[in-house]
Amino acid sequence: MKKYLLICSSLLLGASVMAQVSFINQGSLLGNYSDSSEVGVDMNGDYLDDYVRVSQNGIGIDYQLPDQTFNSVWIAMSIQNVPNWSIAAGDLDKNGYNDLVLGNGSRVSFLLANADGTEYTLQDFPEFIFSQRSTMADIDNDGDLDAFVCHDVDLSHPYRNDGSGNMTLDQTLIETINAPGNYAAIWVDYDNDGDSDMYLTKCRGGASPGDPYRDNAMYTNDGTGVFTENALDIGMRDNAQSWATVFEDFDNDGDFDAFIVNHDFKNRFMLNDGTGNFSDIIETTGIDSGDLGAWENQSGDFDNNGFVDIFSEMSSELYLNNGDLTFTGQNLNFDEGAIGDFNNDGFLDVMNDGNFYANTGNSNNWVKVGLLGTTGNINGIGARIQILGDWGTQMREIRSGQGFSHMNSLIGHFGIGTSTVINEIIVTWPDGTVDIITDPLINTQIIVEQGSSPLAITDFQIEGISLYPNPTVDVVNFSLAGLQDLPVRVIDVNGKVVLNTRVSQDNNINVAALQGGIYFVQLEIEEKIVNYKLLKK
Repeated sequence: MKKYLLICSSLLLGASVMAQVSFINQGSLLGNYSDSSEVGVDMNGDYLDDYVRVSQNGIGIDYQLPDQTFNSVWIAMSIQNVPNWSIAAGDLDKNGYNDLVLGNGSRVSFLLANADGTEYTLQDFPEFIFSQRSTMADIDNDGDLDAFVCHDVDLSHPYRNDGSGNMTLDQTLIETINAPGNYAAIWVDYDNDGDSDMYLTKCRGGASPGDPYRDNAMYTNDGTGVFTENALDIGMRDNAQSWATVFEDFDNDGDFDAFIVNHDFKNRFMLNDGTGNFSDIIETTGIDSGDLGAWENQSGDFDNNGFVDIFSEMSSELYLNNGDLTFTGQNLNFDEGAIGDFNNDGFLDVMNDGNFYANTGNSNNWVKVGLLGTTGNINGIGARIQILGDWGTQMREIRSGQGFSHMNSLIGHFGIGTSTVINEIIVTWPDGTVDIITDPLINTQIIVEQGSSPLAITDFQIEGISLYPNPTVDVVNFSLAGLQDLPVRVIDVNGKVVLNTRVSQDNNINVAALQGGIYFVQLEIEEKIVNYKLLKK
């Protein structure tokens, strides 16, 4: 039986709105705390985004309440390593409360929440690091979160988690090129093979054009935790002074595209061709390629039209996605900040420097998806969320640390425009487990517990399609022609994805590497996920 939780439903049906986004500053609702960084993350496990500020004298947390107010709490403690640029959140020790990784111009520290989230323990590391972007991800795929901190002047620092939140600097966790200028890392499954890769944005000051120290790098995961740098091969080795990169499915075609903000040459909008290869189309997007010098680069669907927008520090701080790979720039009276739904109305807001910029919203519909991990990290960091409806498919990944400086919500947010029905929500967890929610309500938040809504094993076939030979030893063919290059997943009886691939030019897939047993072959056809039973000899 499907198991999920609905909270804070408020139906807002209406016509799709194609207009500018407006914000109201409601900073008077917040505590008066010192500010050196912004975090917009649920810190107490109620799936409401909170606002966190870290300074030398302690931690200020504005806990969001269901009535759209805040409970402001100050936790006094000495923090020498104030995170001027570098902060990320996630539950390192699996106690149900999010922890923080801090970085500045000299050191890295971890703030670990106690058993009830009311106090924090500081873990300082002595090694010098001029840190830029910090991230958390399950780099070694052992079920707990590790950390990766970019180093401006030397080799970046990966920290391995022992499973209890004890972190150790370990360069073998992911071996990157020994070159300075590392500004922003982002973990993304850009090639749709079911594992997290890492893109490293480079901005080496003083290096001339053509210097390899300026080369952005893609570290592609082979599925076993071995990473190979291949940015040149896939068209992502940008040699400009890049500051930060966002990866989103900007055209809702099932793969992640990228937007890179640069300090020289030009900004770039990199379109994914579906196979993990990219080409720059910025000149046709409506984004000013020559609007250089921005240091922040983030994303989210601010107008809930079903397409992801770009939020940065360019002259037009917000570029609204028109749905056709073009964008319309909008000037705001603030630059950047942490993104989340801080009044639980289904529209993305911004926190920055003690200000709460509340999105006034429109009549477009939405859904939010919070995750409750059971075998891995509690927030589902590294998971992919897809929603299927009359628009096709939208997808998000849950990431700790993207953009350059701030930490955004760990709740998946989707606008759906005028649509009033969502066919399915599909959550693919980092360990390959798949949960499917059918016919969820809109304009509400849904909490999906890992393994509670496993992949259905009924209705294996639709008219006109069958698999043959079935049983098979190695190759399985599709009876319906024209499926070439369509994404396909093979899932075992426990609901775990064991193979991510595409239908070959011969209209088949190769399953020779799988052990003998029963599997389910999953295709997306006509905006629906269909499953076919397969017996592997």
